[in-house]
Amino acid sequence: MLNYTFVQNIKVLAFPGAVGCFGEMVGTAGYKKAMFIHGGSLRRSGVADKVAASLAEYGVECVSFEKVKSDPPAELIDEGAAFAKENGCDCVIAIGGGSAIDMAKAINMLRFNEGSVMEYFAKPHVASPGLFVAPTTAGTGAELSTGSVITDTVHNMKLPLPVNNSMPEAVVLDPELTVSMPAAMTMQTGLDAFSHAVEGYCNLMSNIMMDQICEKIMEIVAENLPVVVKDGSDIAARAKMQAAACMGGWSLTNVYANVGHSLAHVVGANYHLVHGSACSYGLPPVLKHIAPAVPQKVRRIGEILGASFTGSETPEEIGVKAADAYISFRDGLGMPSVKEANIVVEDLDTLATLVVNEPFAQLTPMPVDKDAAAKMLREMLAL
Repeated sequence: MLNYTFVQNIKVLAFPGAVGCFGEMVGTAGYKKAMFIHGGSLRRSGVADKVAASLAEYGVECVSFEKVKSDPPAELIDEGAAFAKENGCDCVIAIGGGSAIDMAKAINMLRFNEGSVMEYFAKPHVASPGLFVAPTTAGTGAELSTGSVITDTVHNMKLPLPVNNSMPEAVVLDPELTVSMPAAMTMQTGLDAFSHAVEGYCNLMSNIMMDQICEKIMEIVAENLPVVVKDGSDIAARAKMQAAACMGGWSLTNVYANVGHSLAHVVGANYHLVHGSACSYGLPPVLKHIAPAVPQKVRRIGEILGASFTGSETPEEIGVKAADAYISFRDGLGMPSVKEANIVVEDLDTLATLVVNEPFAQLTPMPVDKDAAAKMLREMLAL
């Protein structure tokens, strides 16, 4: 089967105030009753009422499902799907961070596919139209990525559910939705977007088309993330970060990630560390690990972050310089030391095994065995 290297089929509406267009978008597509997934902050800010009014203007009824959880558990997905069916919803709208959008993708999938969400990690699903989303953060890229990260609470694992047939019909990028993000969340989500670009740039699926996109994402984040962390009201910089994050999600669709996200998923699931923070702690050891396989790409990453190279560096030295440049960038934003997370690892061997067996680890340009995974975990967690 052909594996096309440059695909993007989802319509994107991107401008300040675009959230007010949901009614026209959903109504003109022929839908009549929406399940509206969002958190309490959207109701308190008045955005939920604005969306509901926009929908009503175009004859679309909506019922709210205000049960968004970080790292959504499989049981909540099943509950949401039952809610949609019980209320006769013919479409799903989600406005929120990556967790809300991941929930929506999985819930909408179950409207057309019987059973529990956990069944679909091992079997295909039929096409599931009727999904419309808007991110309120600028990091996960969940609006364009073809995975939905679900927590298996039985085995305490975060798993990427393939939802290729259940992607949004349209995406709204409204930078005004991100203005209320606190500086810490702005930083964490922005570093997640940077990790998506790095990992898409440096894996076995990378290609000449997506490399250009990934480089540009890194450049946008390097330039604009410090701006929005310092001044969250800068709409122009917020819009650029939102576009970069969205393109980062697109890169995940085309070229996926590497062991950086394997580390983040394993550590995040076991120690409840915020995903963007986990990605930021894991990236330096990953850069050092992959530098012998892709030294020119790791050097380019370092250059984007301000590192200087003479041209005489060994691949290992390139990895160290790039990692140091990233640490300087990350810590300059205000990222606290991983030691402040107070993570106590009792069984590093088991964690390393989980990393090796995590799907994205297989796409890393340098092989990842247990020794390599353990080494990266030790550096990531300052053990």
